[in-house]
Amino acid sequence: MTVTTPLTISTARPASFPLPAGRTALIIIDMQRDFVLPSGYGAVQCPSPEIFAQVASLIHPCLDALRAARHLGMTVVHTREGHVPDLSDCPPTKLDRQLHANKRHVLCIGDDGPMGRLLVRGSYGHDIVDELKPRRDEVVLDKPGKGSFYNTDLHEILVSRGITHLLFCGVTAECCVATTFREANDHGFECCVLTDCTGGFNGTIVSATMDMFCAYDGLLGYASTSKAVVSIAAAHSADALAQLEPAVAAPPLSLNPLHASYVSEAKSVTNVITSIYDSLDDSTFASLTPRETALAQAAKLDADKTVDIDGIRDLPLFHGVPFASTPEFTPSATVLSQIASEGGIYLGTVVSPYALLTANQTTYILTTVDLSPSLPSSVSAYVTTKGSVSTTGITLPSPSTSTIAILALSILDARSLWATLLRLPNPAPEALFQHFRDRPIISVDYRGFEFGGIRYAVASTSSATFGKKVDEIFAKNGMLPGRKVPGEKACTALSTAAKLASLPESVMMLEKNPTSTISALDTIKNIHALESAKALFTKAFESGIDSPDVLVAPLSSETMSGILALGVCGVVAHGDVVFVGAKGVDARILDAGVLAQM
Repeated sequence: MTVTTPLTISTARPASFPLPAGRTALIIIDMQRDFVLPSGYGAVQCPSPEIFAQVASLIHPCLDALRAARHLGMTVVHTREGHVPDLSDCPPTKLDRQLHANKRHVLCIGDDGPMGRLLVRGSYGHDIVDELKPRRDEVVLDKPGKGSFYNTDLHEILVSRGITHLLFCGVTAECCVATTFREANDHGFECCVLTDCTGGFNGTIVSATMDMFCAYDGLLGYASTSKAVVSIAAAHSADALAQLEPAVAAPPLSLNPLHASYVSEAKSVTNVITSIYDSLDDSTFASLTPRETALAQAAKLDADKTVDIDGIRDLPLFHGVPFASTPEFTPSATVLSQIASEGGIYLGTVVSPYALLTANQTTYILTTVDLSPSLPSSVSAYVTTKGSVSTTGITLPSPSTSTIAILALSILDARSLWATLLRLPNPAPEALFQHFRDRPIISVDYRGFEFGGIRYAVASTSSATFGKKVDEIFAKNGMLPGRKVPGEKACTALSTAAKLASLPESVMMLEKNPTSTISALDTIKNIHALESAKALFTKAFESGIDSPDVLVAPLSSETMSGILALGVCGVVAHGDVVFVGAKGVDARILDAGVLAQM
């Protein structure tokens, strides 16, 4: 199926390359001082000063591409190759080749150079060149290998943002760019290299590499130039790619319009926080951050006049964003400090979370409690994949199954917060933690839900109108973004898990009642039964072209109990509908929620 989009690189080889709204990212690979400045690791490697000068000249076309991507609202990812100081993440073969196979030099990874230890994280030479300095709302990805997907969270970073199309530039074409391009192709992304922004230390190999990317009618992807992207940016208004299409109406405190107003200085954080406190109902809060404390934080943020190379305010995405939590979060909870470190202003703990959101007095509320049977129409929820967000400092209702839910004004807002938290370091390992690298990696459907479609199954329910409502969600706007498939196995597993979760011998019930006299044998039997239900549920999503991407169920306490007991990988709730997935970090769950909200 051909993808159509208002923004397309029509001159790309071997065919036009689309830039879908909200789904396109620019990946700038390894534009580090160590690779492109004369006294770095690249200069040591390169046999010719003239050839190295050509590589260093890539900075300016890369800057053109970066400016265009920023103007168009693309996600931007900067990668840095390098190793931890003790080189424990550097394979001995990599070191040996540098030391013994190459007779032109004696310096190796980890040795002292003019800009610090070569390719070692924290050294001056390891960082991005000043001209391409990342903004604070852009992703900086440290990688220990040539490929950007190897031993990193890049796949999860991209799919959590709904990214399907990638533009590549950086160094070197024959090494890190080529490796990452191939990896991205295997992960299901549509890829296009910007040839004038990509170079290396062997012109013949670089040229062959560029041709290889788009050979055989696009074996691995596409090739174009930065000039094509710059011309598109010049012809379109700012933020043309900032939202998924069609756009969801955004209240004033929704993330993107709020951030844009801070960047343009149309609003100040002090004025926003003052307005919130002027209208707050104290009875909504169990514990309210003192007004003077919040305003002091706001004043500090307003005093931040950091700008990028073009003089535009460089602010973290959550600069001045108000958020709150329910009372089971202690003030020292890691996730609260993580959001605050990104510029968020914590309002305190609330007893009526929906009231605060519907009154448009906050952007986010974090909770772990059960969702009500029907969310207000203006509130959406994303129940985060267990292990993706730190729960240190939080009293979980059931430690084995509970996780953090993000309540927001839109699914897009919830997605942005989760995607940011996902890349922040979790300072302390937690019980029952499962890293994303231990979960299934699902190839990206580059077409997105607008064109590729989501295979969805509908949970059995006594409501005759529920199935019809779900079908209408997946057939909006005259498109057919969803294909209905059978879901009996997934429904059976969910129903079984819900029943098991409510039994006195379940781990969840025992955690809530630690003085219970239930025998250990009964508990073990329950655990085995639940594991069988988990296996059935997972298999139901992996049984071929007629297996669902998403199971859609009515929101209820019983459904949520079963979902949490299964330990599924992400849940979106909007109104009385829940979207459930079981395939690792899969953007289609969030896509389905966006579709429901439109």
